[in-house]
Amino acid sequence: MKVKSPVTNSFNTSLVTQFNVAAILQQYKTEMNVAVGHFFTGLQAIELYQCNDTGYRFYQPDGIWGDGKFYEDLQKNNDWYYSIARWEHKEALSLINTNDKVLEIGCGDGAFLQMMQQKGIQNIEAIELNEKAAGIVGKAGFKIKIETIGAFAEKNKGQYDVVCSFQVLEHIYDVQSFLNASLLALKSGGKMIIAVPNNNPYLYKNDINHTLNLPPHHAGLWNKGAFEKLEKFYPITLNHISIRPMDDYRAWRIVQKGYHKKNNPVKGFFISIIPSFIYSLYLSVFKQPGRDILVSFIKK
Repeated sequence: MKVKSPVTNSFNTSLVTQFNVAAILQQYKTEMNVAVGHFFTGLQAIELYQCNDTGYRFYQPDGIWGDGKFYEDLQKNNDWYYSIARWEHKEALSLINTNDKVLEIGCGDGAFLQMMQQKGIQNIEAIELNEKAAGIVGKAGFKIKIETIGAFAEKNKGQYDVVCSFQVLEHIYDVQSFLNASLLALKSGGKMIIAVPNNNPYLYKNDINHTLNLPPHHAGLWNKGAFEKLEKFYPITLNHISIRPMDDYRAWRIVQKGYHKKNNPVKGFFISIIPSFIYSLYLSVFKQPGRDILVSFIKK
C-alpha cells in the first residue's frame, strides 16, 4: 500500500516496522492509568513509516490520535504531565523580543505565557484544545481561544511576529496543514519556533516501545535531520537549532541496559555492572544528545 508523507504529501515513503495494538493498550493502562482502546477500534496492529524525503517517521493509520479528553485524563492521572518550566521554554525565550506579538499553539496551563509576561512581553495570545487547561490560562488573564491553528490562522493572517509551539507537533498527523497554518498566521520575516522530543531515530535511541512516544499520544518522530530538510518544502529559512544536553543519565542507562540485554547480552551485562557515577561521567564526556530539540525558522 502506498502511503503519503504528511510532511511533503509525496508517496516517497517506506515501512519501518509494526506495533501490536494489544501491547500498546496494556502499556497505557499500566504506566499511565489511561484507557485508549477506543482509538484503535478494529485494529490489531499499527505501522511506522518513514518519509524518505526528510527522514521524518510517522504512524499509520490516520485517526488514532488522542483528543481533548485523552489529554485531560493524562493530566488528571499523571500530575507531572504539564511541567512548570522546561528547557525549551528558556531556549525559546532568548529568541523573542519584548515588542513581538506572539501566538503560542497548545499552551497547556500557561507556563510559557507566564515566562514571556515576566520578561516584559505584553502582546501575547494562545490557542489550546484542552478545555481544562484553557480555563486555567483564561483565569490567569491571558487571551486564549479553544480552536485549531488552522481555523485561527484563517481569521488572523499575517498578524504575528512569533508563532511558537512546544511539544505539540509530534501529536499532529497532518504536519503539512499545521506548518502551513502556522506560517499563515506569521508576518513575513516572522519566526516559527518549534520544540519536540528528539528521536535519534527514536526517543532515547533504542526505546522504540516508549509508551508516550506511541499513538494515541504521538503521531510522529522528529529528529534534527528532518527539520533541516523542511526548507526544501516550505517558504522558510532555518535560523536556529539546539538539542537539549543529556541530563537524565539514570533513565538513559535503564533504556540502554534493557535494549542491549535483548539484543547484545554481553554489552547489556557490562552496562549493568558499571557503577552509576562512572556511566554518568562517560555520558557527560561524550555528550550524548538529550531528549528534546528546538528549532526556529524565518518565514520568507
